[in-house]
Amino acid sequence: MRRTAVCILIGFAWLFLALGPAERAWAQGHQPGTDPGPGFVRGTVIDAQGTPLAGVNVTVRAGKDGTSTDSTGAFQLLLPTGTYRLVFTRVGYEPAARDVEISSGRTATLDVALSLSPYTLNEIVVEERTSAPSRTATTVQRIEPAAIRGQDAAAVSDLGLLIPGTHVQTNSRGQTLLYFRNAGDRQTAQFFDGALLNVPWDNRVDVSLIPAGVVESITVAKGTVPVRYGPNTIGGAVNVQSRMLDVPGDRVELQSQIGTAGLRRGMATYLRRSGPWDVTAAVQHASHGDQPVPDEADLPFSQPDADRRVNTDRTLTSAFVRGSYRFDGKAQVGVSALHVDASQGVAPESHVDPAEARVRYWRYPTWKKSMLMASGRAPLGEQIVLRGALWGSRFEQDIYQYQSVAYDALTETQNDRDWTGGTRLLLTRQGETGSLTAFGTFLRTQHRQAIVPYGPQGAEADSVEIFGQRLYNVGLEGDLELTDLLTASGGISWDGTATPTTGPFPARGAFSAVNATLGLTATWSTGWTVRTTAGRKTRFPTMRELFGAALGKFVPNPNLSPVTAWIAEAGVQRQTGRVQGGATLFLSRTTDAIDQRTFQSGPNAGREQRINLGGSRVVGVEVTGAVRPVDALTLDGHLTWSRPRGLPDGGDAQKLDEKPAWVGTGTATWTPGKLTFTGQLHHTGGTYARTEANTFTRLPRAWIVDLRAAYDLSIGAAWSSELFIRVDNLTDDATYLQLGLPGPGRQTRAGLSVTL
Repeated sequence: MRRTAVCILIGFAWLFLALGPAERAWAQGHQPGTDPGPGFVRGTVIDAQGTPLAGVNVTVRAGKDGTSTDSTGAFQLLLPTGTYRLVFTRVGYEPAARDVEISSGRTATLDVALSLSPYTLNEIVVEERTSAPSRTATTVQRIEPAAIRGQDAAAVSDLGLLIPGTHVQTNSRGQTLLYFRNAGDRQTAQFFDGALLNVPWDNRVDVSLIPAGVVESITVAKGTVPVRYGPNTIGGAVNVQSRMLDVPGDRVELQSQIGTAGLRRGMATYLRRSGPWDVTAAVQHASHGDQPVPDEADLPFSQPDADRRVNTDRTLTSAFVRGSYRFDGKAQVGVSALHVDASQGVAPESHVDPAEARVRYWRYPTWKKSMLMASGRAPLGEQIVLRGALWGSRFEQDIYQYQSVAYDALTETQNDRDWTGGTRLLLTRQGETGSLTAFGTFLRTQHRQAIVPYGPQGAEADSVEIFGQRLYNVGLEGDLELTDLLTASGGISWDGTATPTTGPFPARGAFSAVNATLGLTATWSTGWTVRTTAGRKTRFPTMRELFGAALGKFVPNPNLSPVTAWIAEAGVQRQTGRVQGGATLFLSRTTDAIDQRTFQSGPNAGREQRINLGGSRVVGVEVTGAVRPVDALTLDGHLTWSRPRGLPDGGDAQKLDEKPAWVGTGTATWTPGKLTFTGQLHHTGGTYARTEANTFTRLPRAWIVDLRAAYDLSIGAAWSSELFIRVDNLTDDATYLQLGLPGPGRQTRAGLSVTL
């Protein structure tokens, strides 16, 4: 802890010292009486009720330059001397334009209020693509474009720590997953423009392989998630929204990065809005070698190199294209395609002695995901809107299991191929005091796996197994304004699943369940919001939990039962011009929770199996806040405490595996002139891990410091550019969320972005 504090002080001293010479040089170059220099425009964007609006796009020069408002609604632009028209846009609000005159070395102030739009463009199908105040009492949080850009992220996993109550964990399979409020990894649905990203075989997706460069914003629903999000959403739902221009014009963006472990990343993006057409296209390539080992990491086995974590290299190539057309009658249709092609290694569990237990020496030479999506909206009169989406995806994954940490001799391979098709329809009627939505989601998937054992003579005869599943979700959801201050919301759905194809296992019966939510929200004009909600949700066992052996690591259990959760939360939030904050109490009580055990003896000794516990309970509080004490400084952060416990039948409460009691992130952003300095502090603590002997051991706390410095290189009105350097994990601490699998050590990156 002492070393961490010293490193933090050194880091911020570096930021302070870096500021002085840069600011003096800027001031000396723009003294009165010399050649005209640039000036600032600063201000705040609010809605009609005076609430600050984050994520508002502020653009000049037909969308070729600009910024977006931060979490307190504030923005700042540095522009050459002259007169400009600034355009303020945010999906769900009417655009606004203001003229401003920029004088050399001076700061102009411009405050703007936006009004709600009567309809929204480029919506998603899970919910309207709008950031208008929501009537639902559920916790809904949005990661804005400005915060996303500041992370310099290659993948969605790099953005996870910005989400309150979230920890990001790379498991022993090499998958990087998001966990909300200590909910299970298979209890969260992830969408891309309304289409399901999860691979239904395991109801998960590796978010470290989903490119971040095409992301406009991320919307997260937690707690009592609305039932329209479909089945298996006990833990939450995430919708990744692709990028688009909000004003007519076109834009070309080029980005490049280099860094530790041979990091190389390049990306090109083209955006255009012309008449009724919107077009977005993006390509990205990123790669890195084995990641650095953090200081004092305890890796007694399967780690031959003291400096580089064995088998943690990765290569990622992606392409995305999207086009949409807006009709005169406010209807819209869009088609998009996403393809990701990756390969990577998997760090071995270095707390396990390979002479005594089985260790995963895995590589993924192939990881491919292709998605084709179509969506649209059509008004059916003045008060009724029909929305729909249709998507198909193909997932291809090869797993190579090696004999040892040398990774030079195969023992077995598994080739997975998944085909999934889905559709979602929502019919909404909007009244004067509320709305009612009827919805339906239908999904069908097939999983094919071929396992090839390797002997002294090489590959032997393979075995092929095919599994199939169907999922559906139908119901009603609505909201009603009870008084000027109080709104009720709720929904009910019928969810079900069937597995008509079960490979070599006996046929299983279908499962179905009723899910329901109910909530109340009270909002005052003074900026206060109070809400409470409760509900019942179900999560069905995945095909992999029922039938998967993971190359001999697990013993299948086709008799697993669905998980049922009773969820409740109550929250309060306050927003003013420079300060916003909130706190949410949450509770989740499940029955038949799915956990795992390790066999201690018999023919399956050392192997694991998933089992139903009597249940589990998670209770906690989530606190968020942001403040802008001066125009150039923003402080924001979140901290969550929770107490996760397993509740076995007839036994005492026990700890739950790999569930941190504390997670939090604090961010300070300082923008003096053309410089931007950002410091972040991430904390995890109170985590317990299950050992091979089915006992629990406490993992060490982690305090991770990230620093970033950026300089605006924009010259004139033709183009804008930024140069940055960042250090992640400045203190080189080890983050443990699982035994034998620490997070990476200190990493440095530098990059350049150019917008034409």
